[in-house]
Amino acid sequence: MDKRKTLIFLRNFSLLLSLLCIFVLFIFLLRFITNEIDTNDEIKPPAEVRHRVLFISSYDPLYFTYDSQIKGLGKSLYPNGIEYDVAYMYSDARGSASIDQFYSFIKNRFSNMKKYEAILLGDDAALEFALKYQSELFPNMPMIFFGVNNYDLALKASRNPYISGLYENDYLEETINLAISLFPERKTLIGLHDQSSSGKTDFEIFWSLREKYPEYSFVDLDSSLLSQTDLVFLLAELPKDSILIYMTCYSDKQSNVYSMLARTSTVVRSASVPIFRNYVGGEGMGILGGVHMDVEEQCYKAGQMLIWALGNGDLSKMPLDAHTESRTAFDYRLMKSFNLDFSLLPKDTIFYNRPESFLSHYGKILPTIIMLFVTLIIILLYSKVGKMISMTYIAELKKSQKTLLDSQEQLTYQAEYDEILDVLNRRTITAWLRDKMKLDSVYSVVIIDIDDFKMLNENYGHSLADSILQYIVALLKGMVEEGGWKIARFGGDELLLVIPDEILDMDCQTVRQLFAAIRAPIPLGDESLAITASMGASCSDGITPAEQHIINAETAMYEAKTRGKNGIVIYDDKMKEKALEEIRIKEKLQAAFDNDGFFMLYQPQIDTQTKQVSGYEALVRMKEPGIYPGQFIPVAERSGWIWRIGRITTELVIKQLAAWRDQGKTLHPVSVNFSSNQLNDHGYVDFVEELLNRYDIPPHYLEIEITEGLFLEKSVLADDIFRRFKDLGIRLLMDDFGTGYSSLGYLTYIPVDVIKLDKSLVDTYLVDGKDSFIRNIIHLMHDLDKNMIIEGVEEERQFLRLKEFGADTIQGYFFSKPIPADEAIDFTVS
Repeated sequence: MDKRKTLIFLRNFSLLLSLLCIFVLFIFLLRFITNEIDTNDEIKPPAEVRHRVLFISSYDPLYFTYDSQIKGLGKSLYPNGIEYDVAYMYSDARGSASIDQFYSFIKNRFSNMKKYEAILLGDDAALEFALKYQSELFPNMPMIFFGVNNYDLALKASRNPYISGLYENDYLEETINLAISLFPERKTLIGLHDQSSSGKTDFEIFWSLREKYPEYSFVDLDSSLLSQTDLVFLLAELPKDSILIYMTCYSDKQSNVYSMLARTSTVVRSASVPIFRNYVGGEGMGILGGVHMDVEEQCYKAGQMLIWALGNGDLSKMPLDAHTESRTAFDYRLMKSFNLDFSLLPKDTIFYNRPESFLSHYGKILPTIIMLFVTLIIILLYSKVGKMISMTYIAELKKSQKTLLDSQEQLTYQAEYDEILDVLNRRTITAWLRDKMKLDSVYSVVIIDIDDFKMLNENYGHSLADSILQYIVALLKGMVEEGGWKIARFGGDELLLVIPDEILDMDCQTVRQLFAAIRAPIPLGDESLAITASMGASCSDGITPAEQHIINAETAMYEAKTRGKNGIVIYDDKMKEKALEEIRIKEKLQAAFDNDGFFMLYQPQIDTQTKQVSGYEALVRMKEPGIYPGQFIPVAERSGWIWRIGRITTELVIKQLAAWRDQGKTLHPVSVNFSSNQLNDHGYVDFVEELLNRYDIPPHYLEIEITEGLFLEKSVLADDIFRRFKDLGIRLLMDDFGTGYSSLGYLTYIPVDVIKLDKSLVDTYLVDGKDSFIRNIIHLMHDLDKNMIIEGVEEERQFLRLKEFGADTIQGYFFSKPIPADEAIDFTVS
């Protein structure tokens, strides 16, 4: 009887509870139907206008970032009583005449019309205009720039006491990282850009990433050199294993300028490979996705900087802001079409073209329906069954919560840590530095790069190389935990340390401890391995932002590499001066590219037996006084411009051969140098062939000098270029022989015709008691049916000894320094 009463009581209680739920549902539905839900933000009343400023836009209102710029500026300026006018430069559509007209327009406005308290500068062209005419048009006026792609320009402007602003991160590297992750089997990256200021910056960054991804082929596709028809054809013929990186690209060979929508339509309709983009615009049109800057957020920050400046803020104390939040956006349908793994994308990725799900469509009413259904179930169930279901539900809920918690912890770990080394990753340590280290904090940032780590990978394999890194990290963790440091993996073989409360110097105890840990022999079975590392450090100074210290430490680390490795360099103003000097040389190089700023000298090569000229080495020089090859060649290599110099020098040499021939002179072979970075100039061999045909020069009069290291790489790309040179009938010379580390056995199979013995071997071994080494090398080369050119011969005794040894050709100051073409062709040995 008690059990029955209990069941009746529980059933009645369930019924009462269900009726109550139905009443609540009815009230909810009534409010849902009768009340209009206002999702708009409360409209704020406009503030009283207290300031008036001028916004100079580099482009026009149709430019793809303009709407976002206006929205971001409005959010920050209008509520603070700041009104602005807009002046458009239309920089991508017109030339210098347009700049002159714009100058006259601004000058007239400042002279006769409105007065402004400050200037906003949108994109590179506007900033360049403001810098040029600052003293005339905008003296002592605060100026805030944004959307500037050229980092050197932004850095230069930020040093002006009246100018500050925000650099536009292009997020090209992040976009390429996602592209490589999604398509690991595709090994060719096509960079599509034009010659606008943004396009040039995109290209330079794109080209600079080749060293970070040596296993990938980087191909440049410049729309400014192509007609619309040519572009469509090349896009349609892209290799099947390629990925298209669609950067700034709105102009063509005929100076036509296309809108973002028009250009995007052309690219999407023509290319059949995956398309990635590192800028906003074109979503839903066929672009797979990418990472781009949040334009609206950057312009909002620019407005905040302007508000600060108008409030008597000192812009000279406001450093360049080099970071703006990014957005990752992808096309859901294309992700499905390519059968890609969504888990490879960041958690905050925005998807467009995503089909509406059942939950999103019925989400508002579904809880009500479910609640009603549950209510009906409650009516039908007895207390004992209900209790069993409740207990089961509670148990499963606890289990799900635990699983979810474990999964969340794992995802957090993967997002913040490097799984191989179990230390923080690059993104996490950068964010930690930015948040925790203030300008007045005392700390040092150290970047450690293992010397010759690539050789470890090749000799021991990636797995063992990772184990070596893990061993080093384990040694360092003891110091990290004891000192309260932070350690992170900054790159492949690069580690980053943050050392609080200490300013490092070259010989401090901390540095000695770091080197002692790294240089300690690493046990490998019955053997041990000794390694070295190059370190760069940047110390807090109360001025430099934390993120800049990372950049400075990396700069110092690369300086340590150039000084011979196995050491540490502390970042100082001299490196900043070196960076500024590199910027100056880059500007001179760009001017030389644009204004025929190169010329060639020719160093005669003398036959040892006849003392007659047998050939020349062509050496490039800049017409700009005071800039020498040792300065501009390394800068061109690092900037990705060496291929341009390679083409210029090749054309100058072939034209000179044609000129000598037309003058009735006797021709001799001329060799030009070929850099390893020119391997990615896929059209170079075709370019050479076209020049030889155009000037009617037999191929055997042109020779290509290639360094020993490039022959030793044995890459597919290098082998293909060597074969094509040989097929043309062009001889290959090995330059700098003797500076590498390989055995002589490789000389039996590499496709080289002439060996050039490096000057360092001549200076070291062409002396009494050691010169048999030189004689043996010459005889060995002759046995291999290869000729030898001895470089760096400066004394008669050296020449006579080499002649006795049977050397074929001599090149050096003993006979002649590099001389102009008109002297070189008539040169004879006196």
